[in-house]
Amino acid sequence: MIDSLPILYSFRRCPYAMRARLAVAASGLQCQLREVVLRNKPQAMLQASPKGTVPVLVLTDGKVIDESLDIMLWALRQNDPD
Repeated sequence: MIDSLPILYSFRRCPYAMRARLAVAASGLQCQLREVVLRNKPQAMLQASPKGTVPVLVLTDGKVIDESLDIMLWALRQNDPD
């Protein structure tokens, strides 16, 4: 069910968003990837994280993680393949 997955707001050329996406992928976790156009940020992302930067991870319980290193830590704590 896609509605029960975390949402990761990202921008493909942002290095911080890249490392968050890589950590989620390496952990084997699934999430909804929402590619953001930086000049037209989605309202849902801005409501979750008013600072308006990517990446932003919105967990299924509503918790928001809006720092790339914290997203990496979260993903790898869920499932670290090493």
